[in-house]
Amino acid sequence: MKTSLKNFLSITSLLVILLCVSFNFQGCGPRTTTTDEDTLDTTGNLVVSDNSVAEIISSVQNPVEMSSLLQKSGVIFAQDLLNKTENNSKYTTSIKKALNLGIYGTDLVHMNIYGKTVSSLLYLKNIQDLANDLKIGQFFDYETLNRLSQNDKNKDSVLYITSSGFDKMSNFLIKEKRSNIAVLISYGTWMETLYLATNIEKVSNKQAVYDRIGEQKRVMDNIVLLLKSYENMADYKEIYKDAILLKNEFDKVNISYDYQPPTTKEVNGALVVIDNSTSNIIITEEIIENIKKQVKVIRTKLVS
Repeated sequence: MKTSLKNFLSITSLLVILLCVSFNFQGCGPRTTTTDEDTLDTTGNLVVSDNSVAEIISSVQNPVEMSSLLQKSGVIFAQDLLNKTENNSKYTTSIKKALNLGIYGTDLVHMNIYGKTVSSLLYLKNIQDLANDLKIGQFFDYETLNRLSQNDKNKDSVLYITSSGFDKMSNFLIKEKRSNIAVLISYGTWMETLYLATNIEKVSNKQAVYDRIGEQKRVMDNIVLLLKSYENMADYKEIYKDAILLKNEFDKVNISYDYQPPTTKEVNGALVVIDNSTSNIIITEEIIENIKKQVKVIRTKLVS
């Protein structure tokens, strides 16, 4: 789930200094993609290539971006929305471990955005345990994260180390032909981000949050494509069916695009391309409510 530098710079000015690199949690412009490498298996199902998996994962919503938007919109931090740390002992299958690794990762990011770094240590421990169980724990610097989490002033560094760790995990899993695990982690990340975004109360900038939710329509298409390629694997069929139900709600969102030619300008001696195109998202309270209900159903299954 890598980021473009342009989107990444918008999170916070301090992150510009600390995080001028690409990392797992940030999405590029969402699009549904298949390539010449994608094939059909003997049953006629689409087999998505590793390159396509990596590209589609890169379109998934960044929890840093969403949590920052929620905070700036006046959304009050609600601990009870996060997955309970004690639930970790219930996750005994690789599927559950992968899904909740993504969920706990999003919760960790959300807590750090709100300055709850010390309180997030239990979530960090869960991430460590789940990643170790999936044999991808080597990509997290837990010692440094534990030390930095002792002080709220280090939250940006914690975000960077956490996000780069997830990026390395995803790349490793795809390289090792374990793309299905990378997809589940990404799905858990995205679903938890949606769950937090759809459970907002009265805020100063509700429409901005709604628009961001509406933007996930294309990401939803990508996720369904990925999950479909694994639907014949044990225990994936129900995950895919639930995703289809959520896609049906996102299909009601109307997104129109106003294309404007890009321009360029020089910034610190480098040529920067500026995207001047805009999108108009039409999403109603009813659509939001229906998405919220389906997200809750799916998320409840994922964390149970």
